[in-house]
Amino acid sequence: MRNRNWTEEEDILALCLYYELPTSKHDKNTPEVKALASLLGRSVGSVVFKLGNLKALDSTQTGTGFVHGAKMDKRVWDKYLDNPFDLFKKKNEILSEVYASENVADITPEHILPESETDKLLNEIDFTSEDKFKLQTWRDRQWAFRASLMKGYNEQCCLSGIRNPDFLVASHIIPWAIDKGNRINPRNGILLNVFLDKAFDKGYITVKSTDFSVMLSSHISDEKISRQLRIYEGRRIELPHNQDRWPEREFLEYHNDVIFKH
Repeated sequence: MRNRNWTEEEDILALCLYYELPTSKHDKNTPEVKALASLLGRSVGSVVFKLGNLKALDSTQTGTGFVHGAKMDKRVWDKYLDNPFDLFKKKNEILSEVYASENVADITPEHILPESETDKLLNEIDFTSEDKFKLQTWRDRQWAFRASLMKGYNEQCCLSGIRNPDFLVASHIIPWAIDKGNRINPRNGILLNVFLDKAFDKGYITVKSTDFSVMLSSHISDEKISRQLRIYEGRRIELPHNQDRWPEREFLEYHNDVIFKH
């Protein structure tokens, strides 16, 4: 394996793998890590180091790894932080243009969007034409949006701490149908469990833009639901370590003013 500087294309492939794999699998024994190392002609250890550098950027902590890659990492990181779908789109272009003759199937874990989020898309998309193409495109976009939130919120609900991905939803702050420009902007989202996602969507709870604490609506007719939500009243959501991933206050203000049932 040659010791050489990382290119921007290689950095992009590593960043995609950083998003695609749970942090616990960023090690030398993970098949996708081995496959990327083989594809790039690098050692498995160098790919693990690169994932560690990306984690350091995500945690706003000083990381360890290859010093000559730090500027490149930061540039690629900043470029795609708010555009995860563009990141994975670029990955596909790189694989088809640069590595077209290689076997690249093993470097990408299967992109599975939970049924709860697929169902939400089905309710939002206007299927007037190109139904299958449109659904697949938005599944890909929602998956990228979800992947970014999963990584930013340490793969757990920002209120309940639930970690099972089957119960986690990438919730939009300004609804999907309202703001087309920020549909896949990770700062227009928070990671919630299924129950809290529904409560947030319906305006039973909101997150204050001033201090990120939860407000509970007084207009909840079902006492059992109110009692379950009251647990979180006044609680501050667990924010991402990286402040650049925090929800946009302007989006929260919209939710506070328009969605929340005052």
